[in-house]
Amino acid sequence: MTAENIKNFYRFDSLKITNGNLKFQSGKITMSIKNGSDNLYINSVLFRLSYKVISKNSDYLFSRIDLAKLIDPVLRPSYIKTAKRFDTVIIDPGHGGSDPGSVNNYGKEKDFNLRLSKILMKDLERKGFRVRMTRSSDLYPTLGKRVQFANRIPNAIFVSIHFNSFINNTAKGIETYALSPQGSGTHNDRGVRNNFLKGNIRDSENIALATAVHASIMKKTQADDRGIKRDRFTVLAGLSMPAVLIEGGFLSNPVEAKKIASSSYLSILSSGIASGIVTYRNALR
Repeated sequence: MTAENIKNFYRFDSLKITNGNLKFQSGKITMSIKNGSDNLYINSVLFRLSYKVISKNSDYLFSRIDLAKLIDPVLRPSYIKTAKRFDTVIIDPGHGGSDPGSVNNYGKEKDFNLRLSKILMKDLERKGFRVRMTRSSDLYPTLGKRVQFANRIPNAIFVSIHFNSFINNTAKGIETYALSPQGSGTHNDRGVRNNFLKGNIRDSENIALATAVHASIMKKTQADDRGIKRDRFTVLAGLSMPAVLIEGGFLSNPVEAKKIASSSYLSILSSGIASGIVTYRNALR
């Protein structure tokens, strides 16, 4: 799909191209990307495309997968045909029990995940949602059991809570994952797959949910934006409902680790997630 076709179809007021930098503008929406890049910005929120934008015969081309599975549902969430109203949020505190996740001087990821999840549960209940948790104590439900538990609950969305870690302790920021669409790769280099996963039936809702939640988190925390990305995490692949996985900062980064260890910061992070879920719910109406 050419950039000009995208401009016309979505009724952008303008498309400016300067040295391979594309900028679509219309009212409150700005969308920009550089030729040869997979970093797409919509209203300053970073998305990682499945395929890079390329130039050919003086045109700039976007992949059909990215158009159908990212750009369209983000720009027009009210047009998502499979979207269903929901009243329940399933919170999945990652790791637990014998699986500590990442560990630093302040503690274990499994404990930070659970602390944030319990704060989030209260925030969501105050907003009128029912809340279920895949674990509420230091236990380790297998990934398969988490998926089975969630799929038994009707009218729900799924939010998996994690924190990041990397060998380079300067890595920082927050990233949000949605399931990779069929025929695309992942952002952790696991290759292109053409098989259809159960969670792919919610591709449009997944990316719309990720957009609302990630944008809200960025606004609340002012953290570094590592973008909305794709992967085939087991806990996302087998779900029958819209789902995201949030990496809420780096436990390996000294500055972020100190923040994550504080209840005040976890409350800010929770507020961002909860507000994003409300935004997503309202966008479907």
